[in-house]
Amino acid sequence: MRDEALAGAPAGTICVTDHQTAGRGRRGRTWSDPPGKALMFSYLARPTRALTELSSLSLVVGIAVAESLPLPTQLRWPNDLVVAGGKVAGILVELVTPATGPPFAIIGIGINANLTRDELPPTDRLPATSLLVEGGVEIDRIALLESLADRLDAALALFDREGLPAFLARYAALDGLVGHALTLRLPDGELAGTAAGIDSSGCLVLTLADGSTQSFAAGEVERVLD
Repeated sequence: MRDEALAGAPAGTICVTDHQTAGRGRRGRTWSDPPGKALMFSYLARPTRALTELSSLSLVVGIAVAESLPLPTQLRWPNDLVVAGGKVAGILVELVTPATGPPFAIIGIGINANLTRDELPPTDRLPATSLLVEGGVEIDRIALLESLADRLDAALALFDREGLPAFLARYAALDGLVGHALTLRLPDGELAGTAAGIDSSGCLVLTLADGSTQSFAAGEVERVLD
């Protein structure tokens, strides 16, 4: 996808695969899948917002994906999608700033569509699940891809026009962390607090033990305690 983007491929270009041999997630984690069971694709975005706003792209994409799935789905900041307490999908946004030309983003999306319970991969945080396991019926992956493409096109166009504030209410309706005590892993250690949503920049807001609040632009939710 990077080569196609550098060669001038238009926004909305999609590369889809039936199986990955070197899928990856955040912090170098792998994303594994049995052939023909997951929906995995990359989407090329050419956002026009200021570079400082583009860190919130994963939240915008998460909303679009969650609203496309056939089961009630929650978002777990910054890039996990959860159904019935299990991770059903993940998002990885790679922002590229070429030496010449505007930045672009390669948005990788992986959805556990038709994996059986025995095919779910082991995880070190959230247990994995699939749309098949939770819904009991196989998913038409092509139809889901088409729906997702339309929602991504619309969401990213809205983001270009209005930025993240246009999505805050939609995010709040899908937020799977708000009100929960959790531990956040930071570069210099861990911090415990209670999730209080996100701010207008897409940062995770935590209420700390002393009652104060603090926003975090980066970090990883290590444990949800209640």
